[in-house]
Amino acid sequence: MPRRPTRRDVLGAGAATGAGLLAGCTDSLPSDDGSSGGERPTDTEDSYTATLSPVGEVTLEEPPTDVFTHFPWFPDMATALGHGESVNSLWWDGTAAALEYFTAGMDGVEIAWADAAGEYGFTKEQLYELESDLHLVDPAWVTTQDNWSRDDVDEIANNVGPWFGNYYSSYHASPPDAWADGYEYHTLWDLFDGVASLYGERSRYEALASVHDDLLGTIEADLPPESDRPTVAYLSISTDLSAIYVLRLNAAGYWNTHTRPLGAVDAFGDEQWEGAFKQIDMEALLDADPDAILALWTVTESVDFEQMERNLRDDPVASEVTAVRNGRVYAQGTRWQGPLMNLFQTEMTAKQLYPERFGTWPGYENGDTYPAFGADEQLFDHGRVADIINGEF
Repeated sequence: MPRRPTRRDVLGAGAATGAGLLAGCTDSLPSDDGSSGGERPTDTEDSYTATLSPVGEVTLEEPPTDVFTHFPWFPDMATALGHGESVNSLWWDGTAAALEYFTAGMDGVEIAWADAAGEYGFTKEQLYELESDLHLVDPAWVTTQDNWSRDDVDEIANNVGPWFGNYYSSYHASPPDAWADGYEYHTLWDLFDGVASLYGERSRYEALASVHDDLLGTIEADLPPESDRPTVAYLSISTDLSAIYVLRLNAAGYWNTHTRPLGAVDAFGDEQWEGAFKQIDMEALLDADPDAILALWTVTESVDFEQMERNLRDDPVASEVTAVRNGRVYAQGTRWQGPLMNLFQTEMTAKQLYPERFGTWPGYENGDTYPAFGADEQLFDHGRVADIINGEF
């Protein structure tokens, strides 16, 4: 396909995603989960620049107005920065439902990309048609998909718009061999930092990062001693109980950004497996016998939480699990969280696991929205977050 002019050209090393870009993240500081933050993204008077492994330095001449995303954490970031309308594509319509659950009580906050969801995967032809200014996807991950080569990735970066993403930091998985040299791990908030720089929204990012830092400080200051913390199973359970998957509770990576700071005891902590999750049966859950269960996807339409709870209570094996017996099966959003969902899920999970420290979490019924906690019950200032999103800060 012939090269066409683009509204935003990538400058310097950001002009392609070739091997030379892999050296773009140096002088980095370690994060609390062992990730590397890379160089701090910066923006200058007439440019919008961020550095991230594996793409290196990316510079735009102006903020992007058409942004391609695939995984849900990036639309969350765009919304947090007040640019949700820029998202032109994403995968999985449950993303909007999950974020709407958490933000429904926030005045002026809308999920502008709710109707932009499509199918899993994408083609080079689709990206040419969308003519996006920016592709918020890890190019290393893209090369693992059908019909995508390194040359295809470079072609899109040169002819359409740059890539910016770091998928393998999600659970510190190994990147493809061709990208492994120089690939670094970043936290969710590192990634958000870079996206904010490309949008020219440093002030919004810094304000939200301050809220996040204060939230973590509040939790850390009031966590009970390790000996008094519950054992927890972090699970994905189908409504009919036919499929149960266990995930690591305290693993490195941004999929655990809301559970890791809470320091609860992983009921499956002695288990070893490859990948992000492992399928188990009900007998294995009873053997682990957690004090509490965090059930993923249950505030979306993927799982009927109330029916799942009834099925657990009625199942002869599951009904013997301590968490089920004591009514400590809790609804969760998704591990595919951006900064907004992360703030709410951290508060939510702190209340679920430590009600005596952080306040009781109300029961969840299908169709509920996030509880309207009073100011003295909030672990972070919900109103301030809404103001930041709306640019009123």
